Amino acid sequence: MVQSLDRAFDVLEVLARAEEDVSLSQIVERTRLPLGTVHRMLSSLIGRGYAVQDRATRLYGPGPMLLEVAAAAARNRRFGLDRIVRPVLQRLMQSTGETSNLLTLQGDEGVYAEQVVSPHLVRMFTEVGQRVPLYCTGGGKAILAGLSSEQFERYLSSTELRAFTPKTLATPELLRVAVAEARLQGYALDDEERELGVCCVAAPLFDRFQRCVGALSISGPTTRLDRARAVALGPTVRIAAAECSQAIGAVGGEGA
Repeated sequence: MVQSLDRAFDVLEVLARAEEDVSLSQIVERTRLPLGTVHRMLSSLIGRGYAVQDRATRLYGPGPMLLEVAAAAARNRRFGLDRIVRPVLQRLMQSTGETSNLLTLQGDEGVYAEQVVSPHLVRMFTEVGQRVPLYCTGGGKAILAGLSSEQFERYLSSTELRAFTPKTLATPELLRVAVAEARLQGYALDDEERELGVCCVAAPLFDRFQRCVGALSISGPTTRLDRARAVALGPTVRIAAAECSQAIGAVGGEGA
């Protein structure tokens, strides 16, 4: 019984991952299962609505029940971003000693949705619910790095880049360079760009459609979290963000 289930899932995964309908021989090749076994699995899947066969081409594809079940599962609270992120934020704070944050994308701004505060007496604290610009915050720049080039350029064309500090990247040229670097590294920095004495490192979050929906970040005073330490912690934040992305259905490794 367990072996039959495994084989049915092998066939189903081939159908779900194929960009177009596939032939019986292609399914046999990709699953490395016997022809008779694949044919039986397909018959069962078609009977339950998880697969379909085109009468004209005789090719096979995913059935409507697969979408129905996936959509129902996606509504389960297990896949809620806040539920998934909270324990990861806790671990980030414990491993770095700095305040960890979830910034979500709402329109052309970021909104602090979750936070685990550092135990240090001198620490960063941003009220949950506060809206912030994307271009001058670590989480915001991570989100910009997670957008497509077209989306990023639309953001630039509709946003006034005001300097909050002497270090704010307040021109499109400077911001383009920073976002390009963030895409390569998988994390973004805020080196006193919104507030002097504050540094932040962040990485983007992606959903099952590979859309950037937010960012994880850690932030702290530059007396502890200077640029060099932020860069050193960048991979840690990137890995944590990739873990959350995969938990909400993103496909791929670090950086989704």
